[in-house]
Amino acid sequence: MRVVRPPILRTIANVARYLKHAARALVVYGSLLGFSRVVHADVAACVQAHASGQREAKAGRLKAASELYAACVSQDGCPDAIRAECAEFRKDAERSLPTLIFAALDEQGGDLIQVRVYADDQLASETLDGRPIAIDPGQHHFKFELASGQVLSADVLVREGEKNRIVSVRVPASKAASAPPVPSPAAKESHRQLPTGFWVASVTSAAALASWGAFALVGHGKQSTLAECSPNCPESGRSDYDAMQRDYLIADISLGVAVASAGVATWLFLSSPRASTASEPTAKSSPSRVTVLPLVSTRAAGIVFNASAF
Repeated sequence: MRVVRPPILRTIANVARYLKHAARALVVYGSLLGFSRVVHADVAACVQAHASGQREAKAGRLKAASELYAACVSQDGCPDAIRAECAEFRKDAERSLPTLIFAALDEQGGDLIQVRVYADDQLASETLDGRPIAIDPGQHHFKFELASGQVLSADVLVREGEKNRIVSVRVPASKAASAPPVPSPAAKESHRQLPTGFWVASVTSAAALASWGAFALVGHGKQSTLAECSPNCPESGRSDYDAMQRDYLIADISLGVAVASAGVATWLFLSSPRASTASEPTAKSSPSRVTVLPLVSTRAAGIVFNASAF
């Protein structure tokens, strides 16, 4: 038996079927519209990164330019032509971007590791690991903050295209190490001048010794002349004899003065502070000893000084 639906029911079923197809069409259209908007946004971001990267590169900010070119290349919806150009620009920027290797040394020249580095008041590195760091070209002020809190600085002109340039600072030597050593009292004594009396006595001794030699030579000449005519010398030979005696007397006096002055000079020299080096231990000083011995002969008289400071 065939069941016949009323016309109203068939109309309702057809309307429901049409609504179902319309809903599917709306879903598909909405998806296509959203995808179109995403693709449009990706293309706009790609073009913007391409243009901004070129501006940054011309301004010398190669690090920011490289990052923008990298973002341009990573955009999925970026046209192939723009993406390829961004990749080429990025290679050029990386080739021109300088890199620095920071180093810090202690007073002995050893490497320091726990050091923070600031480039123009911006943190560039937490520690020193020997790896290169990209820095834009130009004048930069670097600060090295040591673990002890001490801060060292360096002003560096970074040139475009420089790679792995070493920027090093060193902890200055302490004042105690850099100050010149204070000379010891023994070293100071080694530079003292001799007393004036020493020089006066030395000059007097030398002059008296020269006088002794001159008068002794003259007296010896007169003695030789008288010896030739003896015992038949004329009456005028008496004056020559007296002159010979006078010359010998002056010579003897000069010799005595020379010996006495030499003894005084020797005593002054030995009684002055002894010269010694700082490395030598300071010996216990002992009093100087001077021995005076008289010297008497048939021709002359004198005094012998024997001095010692040991």
